[in-house]
Amino acid sequence: MKKMEMISRLLSFVPDKLLNQLAVTEGVDKYSKKLQGQLIFKLLVYCMVTEKDNSLRGMQSAFESAIFQALIGSSFPATISYSSISERLGKIKWEYFQQIFKTCVAAYSEGLGKDKSAVIRFDSTIVSLSTKLLRTGYHLTGGDADKYRLLKYTIGFTNIPEAVYFYSDQTYNSENVALSESVIAYSQASTRKINVFDQGITARDNYDKLTEKQIHFISRINNNPKRTVYKSNTIVKKISTPTLNIISDSWVYLYTMYKKRTRYPVRLIKAVKKENKEFITFITNIKSIDVKEITEIYRSRWEIEVFFKFIKQHLNFSHLVNRTENGIKSILYITMTVAILLQQHKKDRKLKGYKIAKQKFSQDLERDIIYHIVVLCGGSVQKAKQVLFQNSS
Repeated sequence: MKKMEMISRLLSFVPDKLLNQLAVTEGVDKYSKKLQGQLIFKLLVYCMVTEKDNSLRGMQSAFESAIFQALIGSSFPATISYSSISERLGKIKWEYFQQIFKTCVAAYSEGLGKDKSAVIRFDSTIVSLSTKLLRTGYHLTGGDADKYRLLKYTIGFTNIPEAVYFYSDQTYNSENVALSESVIAYSQASTRKINVFDQGITARDNYDKLTEKQIHFISRINNNPKRTVYKSNTIVKKISTPTLNIISDSWVYLYTMYKKRTRYPVRLIKAVKKENKEFITFITNIKSIDVKEITEIYRSRWEIEVFFKFIKQHLNFSHLVNRTENGIKSILYITMTVAILLQQHKKDRKLKGYKIAKQKFSQDLERDIIYHIVVLCGGSVQKAKQVLFQNSS
């Protein structure tokens, strides 16, 4: 596929027609004629892709650039102040960007076809800021902790960020609440997948809830939980993976901190790491998958760690461009949409890393825009192709 066609296909996931339809549905432009929803969306997408450290002043500068003006067309203003961008982000309906994100999830997933993952990895990340700067969010107690407010983002990642949850209330400080609610909410609203998460969920009644709702999960647990063996799966011969020696596989009843037995048994798989001989114990409620595959599925959880690292380092995710809850949610959904577009570009260009995908996307987007400027101005189409695309692989 030609690079110019790739960019056009990516941008077709969020065409102007869709942006306008959602703007009407969500009433996003009801009180603003200048900084419309689709303009804010395009500006943030453009800045996230082309800039390393996005900021309000940087957004103002990018808005006034010839490249961005060519991207948005002549129907929008040529200049805008950074304070106006900040004010608009604080008031614009974040649900508009949520709907764009959901549309991209559906479009991308459909394009993947048989490659769509049956495993979703859940994890959370926290952003903190001084209480003098941030009015929303919860805080920890003790020492200087109450001087900061914290925001929690819980994301479910297949090979795209498919589920996104934002928590600012003190209740969600615990992963036993935030992570379990996110997994349940996602599983009840989507087709069935295997949910994989680290040791964030430890409350035994949460394992019961997941099993009762027929939500499949794979996680880790401490090596010696209090338990009663219900059934042992005999390991006839040594089972090894590239990193583990598996030593036992059994169904057990666990006990809560109040010594109450769980209602449903869970499967505990004990293994020894080849590298350092340390024990590791997996927990799941899945019967139909063999013990080796269970450990391999859990191993794939590292992919969400790579994703979090990328959005923090290269999409400026930890930096709050706007500090209102409305603005934070808006930027959250735009960031996840950009991540989806970059993942698709990574796949189309057969690239290995997110960082390279972002660089190539930015370069290809710039070439695509310049090419269309040449065409619109009546220039040589053939020469434009030769100059812009011959060395862009």
